[in-house]
Amino acid sequence: MTLRSIFFSLLLLHSGCLLSQSNEVQDALRNYQYNKALGLLDQEPPIRENLLLKATCYEKLYNYTFALGIYKQLVEEYPDDTNVMISMAECASQAGDSRLSLQSWITADSLSPDNLFIQTQKAMAFYRNNNWAETIEQATTVFKTDSVPLLLRMVGDAYLYSSEGDSAIWYYSKAIGKNPGDYLAVNKLGNIYLGAKFYDAAINLTETYLEKINPGQQLVGQLNGMAHYSAGNYKEATQRLKENVALGDSSYTTCYYLGMSLYAGKLYYEAVSWLEKAYGQNNTDINLLYYYGTALSRTYDRKRGIEVLTEGVEKIEEMNAMLFDFDRSFADAYMRSKNYVKAIEYFQSAYKRNPGIHFLLYNIAYCYDSMNEYKNAITYYERFLKTSPKDRRMEANDLIEEVDSGKISSAETSYRNASLRIEKLKEELFFQSTGSRSKE
Repeated sequence: MTLRSIFFSLLLLHSGCLLSQSNEVQDALRNYQYNKALGLLDQEPPIRENLLLKATCYEKLYNYTFALGIYKQLVEEYPDDTNVMISMAECASQAGDSRLSLQSWITADSLSPDNLFIQTQKAMAFYRNNNWAETIEQATTVFKTDSVPLLLRMVGDAYLYSSEGDSAIWYYSKAIGKNPGDYLAVNKLGNIYLGAKFYDAAINLTETYLEKINPGQQLVGQLNGMAHYSAGNYKEATQRLKENVALGDSSYTTCYYLGMSLYAGKLYYEAVSWLEKAYGQNNTDINLLYYYGTALSRTYDRKRGIEVLTEGVEKIEEMNAMLFDFDRSFADAYMRSKNYVKAIEYFQSAYKRNPGIHFLLYNIAYCYDSMNEYKNAITYYERFLKTSPKDRRMEANDLIEEVDSGKISSAETSYRNASLRIEKLKEELFFQSTGSRSKE
């Protein structure tokens, strides 16, 4: 029996002494007639016991919003009642208000210090709010008294999401040691091993679970197949993933890795059928498009293979266009932060992706200019000048974006500015070489 069920039973016994027509209310509650009980309770005075029963009835009807409204009212009237605070914390979580739930657990902890149940729930509330440092800190308090397997896994998650992989591995291992049947901890730890290319460790971990705990756990079986594929054990990967399919797993990941395992074993005809199933679920994966198209071209449908490979090329072109935009945005952000070295790196990357955007040369020159690296600045200003149209007169609406001062200028103005700046920089270099300074 859960804590809430015990609390509800005690409340029901206590309320029987207070309600004038308690027999009808109690009969309705015992027969799970919560709407009827609510109707009867509406006729009663809004005392604490009646309000708690109403809130519980709403919860039994999955109307957590109405129940939460009652708990808020009760907390205002009885701010030091730990049981009411706990009920509101649990109801708020069910209602999707994780922040209120966390605040309620924090308050409950202050009302009842050293209560292990409240401390554990408080740590879990921090976890649900993505407060990783607080989750770890609060869980450490709980672990002084008890090592809760579920909380061990949550702390592993908190370290994982904080990019502390070694600590995550330790806590996932402890969670599995306490509860070998925790397939989520097995899956999280196995994925860390897989990402770190510890393929043997991932294989051993998942096979131990499948052999000793549950051979039908699809998530772990899928991970085992992926680890075998990554380790180059294509026959073992194929066998495991086919077993997963037999268990009802038709996910993209399983179809993809099964198809890839068959492809690696040069079983192209069989690979096509599984890669096609994966394609039907997600046709945006470049790797899938390449291997599916290649497998088709090596079997019976070369025309379809060419079509799929063409899709892959088009996706790559789209990605390159997006990467160009990212490079430009990075460059602009770094330039405005006066981090000219990084700005130049991204401007140069953007220019390699699209050499037709000439103003990038101007911006690179400007960054070198700002760093007083005049020779490099002159080089890029001159490269920019060479892109000036020679076979037509530039019009006033030929615009070019200049990063310096964040303005949009006419192309003619930008080329003129670059030319003038080259003369100034050459003059500066001359004075530097002779030991003199510009008289400007």
